[in-house]
Amino acid sequence: MADDKKKLEQERAELNTLIGKGVSFEVKDTEFDAEKRFLGIVKRYKPREVTRTFKIEEPTLATLDRISAETIEFTIDEAAMKSTDSMQRARSLAREHSIRCARVVAIAVLGEDRLIPVHGKGGTRWVEDTKRLDELTSLFARKIKPSVLYKLYVLVNAMCNLGDFMNSIRLMQQERTTMPIRIEENNEG
Repeated sequence: MADDKKKLEQERAELNTLIGKGVSFEVKDTEFDAEKRFLGIVKRYKPREVTRTFKIEEPTLATLDRISAETIEFTIDEAAMKSTDSMQRARSLAREHSIRCARVVAIAVLGEDRLIPVHGKGGTRWVEDTKRLDELTSLFARKIKPSVLYKLYVLVNAMCNLGDFMNSIRLMQQERTTMPIRIEENNEG
């Protein structure tokens, strides 16, 4: 029992360290440099490999809501998976949900930077930068292998720290200062 408690404490300490520091990962991509020839009339594009570094940090509540909105779209029809054409269905689901997983990782990487302010007469409102989000989603879908994408997706779920969030809600619900005290229970004894 004490051994299990020690393992649980170590796991919590590792998770808190992970959440506090964040996690960085690299993606190799190809960029093209334009080389002008014949007085700039003809352009020749030379590929150049670049390594981009991204960091996943603990998401804010707004980012957590956006990730939840994306993950709610994961649907798997178990009956269709048991059919004779289950391999075709599995390929279809992999294509469909790999893009969604890449989008979840992109949302986590961008965090609050995915929102851009739009000033108007009524004040400032925040709008999602879909172009930047689509670019990162495309990059992750193209360049990250499925096994690494899965690990990043699990990491994003760990970084959301939903366990601590739920525990804090439970504690707040139990320890309200304005909670009514039942008089009947006190008068019975």
